[in-house]
Amino acid sequence: MIDDLSFSVNVPADQIETLLPILRDVAADVQIAPSKELDWQTVVVIMEGVGKVAGGITAVMILAEKLNAWRKALRQQGRTPEGRLKRPGQPTLDLATATDQEVLEWLIATPPVK
Repeated sequence: MIDDLSFSVNVPADQIETLLPILRDVAADVQIAPSKELDWQTVVVIMEGVGKVAGGITAVMILAEKLNAWRKALRQQGRTPEGRLKRPGQPTLDLATATDQEVLEWLIATPPVK
């Protein structure tokens, strides 16, 4: 397990408003960064001390549950959750096609050290 969990989420601009409160609820730092893609937003998420704090793994599991609930809510509205999770040393995870378990595993995974 890593000490700090940081990753970015690229989402369409029309889905950012429902995702931001979820991320801010569980992450220590959430920042909107410039995106290279028109009509998309990049959100940088940092959860500090995840590997050091006993409740760290629980926080990551809660984040995965909330992301999966957000994806389910969009699908129930007939929309596709088009976000992508990214971080160095780890393959991008497409939130439109990933399973709930894959979201959790991606968040828990320790990226390889370069």
